Amino acid sequence: MLRISTLASSSKGNTSVISSGKTHLMVDTGISAMRIRKGLEECELSIQQVEGIFYTHEHSDHLCGLGVLAKKNVLNLYCSRYLARDLRAIAPGAKMTYIEPGSMLQVGDINITPIEVSHDAADPMGYLFEHDGCKLGYITDTGRITKSMRNILSGVHALYLESNYDPDMLHNSGRPYDIIERIQGDWGHLSNAQAGEFVTSLAHPELRHIILGHISPECNTPECALASMQRTIQQLGLPTQIHVAPQACRLAWIEV
Repeated sequence: MLRISTLASSSKGNTSVISSGKTHLMVDTGISAMRIRKGLEECELSIQQVEGIFYTHEHSDHLCGLGVLAKKNVLNLYCSRYLARDLRAIAPGAKMTYIEPGSMLQVGDINITPIEVSHDAADPMGYLFEHDGCKLGYITDTGRITKSMRNILSGVHALYLESNYDPDMLHNSGRPYDIIERIQGDWGHLSNAQAGEFVTSLAHPELRHIILGHISPECNTPECALASMQRTIQQLGLPTQIHVAPQACRLAWIEV
């Protein structure tokens, strides 16, 4: 068994929990320590049971809860060597493990392969989590999909994927032109349509779940992202279940 629960997912904060039932991991700490503890309690877990926190990058919506969380807990953090310098300043007592894209490691009974993504951050990463034949992909904050992402995530049974913006809503958002260009550029985020294109490239009959995340509150809606992905899945003729990660509360466990 491998399962995932998101504690929050949007441009304002992101944290997820991955579990095999024996080993419990987190991805990012982008909400307050209090909200993380509450979300873990809803998962029937505690921060002391989390064996590793894997970071995608250093932006505050993926990092902000770390400082308070680390004050009373010795945390095991997994990140690039470059990002570790920032994390060590925030959580000096944490244990750091350096990871590299494409190099698999094991924590408990879960295998993890970091994946290089395309975002305006220091060594941003996505992940592939594997346990007992189950494969879960986790991709957030990337402006484009690369061949490496497709290769590593080939055959996944579940995929957490950002579906950040709708182009029309983005252009009508009133944001400055340079911010719009950044978001829709190769180092920004995926649109609903780009998320669908990525799923199309990975499509196979055993793709059981797609979790749409990091939905912009200003430039997208959960309904818009869901409808776009539903069209993609219908065209592919797959039995895949589509879930939308809530922006400010927990998405219940999804078993891969």
